[in-house]
Amino acid sequence: MIDVNQFAELELRVNDLQNALTRVIEERDNYKDTADSLFRELESCRTTLTQANSDISRLRVYLAQGAEL
Repeated sequence: MIDVNQFAELELRVNDLQNALTRVIEERDNYKDTADSLFRELESCRTTLTQANSDISRLRVYLAQGAEL
């Protein structure tokens, strides 16, 4: 049988584990939010890069046709 002291120790341990789990879940959620934000930023950079490449291509054609800047 479990005596009162053992029960109290086990109860404290369960509480500690619940608190640790809560912190881990919060940290996981924060990392997920950060990852989502970074993914959105990456997509924005890809869009900007695509536009810049398009602009450069148009400028090359423009210059190849003898135009001056």
